[in-house]
Amino acid sequence: MPDTPFSAFLRARRQGLAPAEAGLPGGPRRRTPGLRREEVAVRAGISTDYYARLEQGRQRLPTGPVLDGIAAALQLSDPERDHLHRLAHRRSAATTATATTATTPTGPAALDARTRTLLDSLDRSPAFVTGPLFDLLAWNTQAGALMADPASRPVRERNLLWQVFCCPHGATQHANHAPTGSIGADLVAGLRVRHATRPDDDELTDLVTRLSTHSPQFAALWARHRAAPPREGRLTLHHPALDTDVLDYTALALPADGRHLFVYLPPEGRGAPDPFRRLGPPDSC
Repeated sequence: MPDTPFSAFLRARRQGLAPAEAGLPGGPRRRTPGLRREEVAVRAGISTDYYARLEQGRQRLPTGPVLDGIAAALQLSDPERDHLHRLAHRRSAATTATATTATTPTGPAALDARTRTLLDSLDRSPAFVTGPLFDLLAWNTQAGALMADPASRPVRERNLLWQVFCCPHGATQHANHAPTGSIGADLVAGLRVRHATRPDDDELTDLVTRLSTHSPQFAALWARHRAAPPREGRLTLHHPALDTDVLDYTALALPADGRHLFVYLPPEGRGAPDPFRRLGPPDSC
């Protein structure tokens, strides 16, 4: 049977869960990383054969309570549990969802009036809006300087994932590609959420292929099958106009499908200096 997103997710999350994290002994007799299938099955309250067939794509997808049992056995976070449910029911969802293959609009015209007003009001911090595949739709002056003028690049490179993994500046910042707690891991997990609802999206498939080809770091994170919407995190960068190498950010979901507003935040505290005060015209990447 061919591999499926559901079976690949189960296998990746099982192999990524260390025995010690699950309260199980390790030891040299373990020949594969992570938990054994029978250990997951026992913890989930199902038979080992049934769970093995799920991982092999040979079993009809389970009901909600069984999915919740598997999620608990694999110690999935709430977003990852929701992702598991989406993968299990993606076939029925795909029949009602309308696939979109049109080119993503870029620039200020892509935003509705309210979002444009919100972005314009953020004049003290770099802020930008991304589309469902993290394409850069619009940005303020500070963000344009921070991201080396996205408008000057080919349309296919106006993408936050491309910035982090393939742009010469982003690709050299290894802290941004860490398996957990990095902006790279956060974005890849967000892309996995999108992939669960639109696995046959040609534009998404093309993006994953291009990123995997150019960046082993992206490919490794994609193979981990982490899934969660972007929320907040930390970006590491070296910029001549900044007084810091680390910026915290927050990501807010917008009403439009799959869009997010990213805002880089100054340090907390009334006496903290403004790290963005010297951001000027953007340099090229």
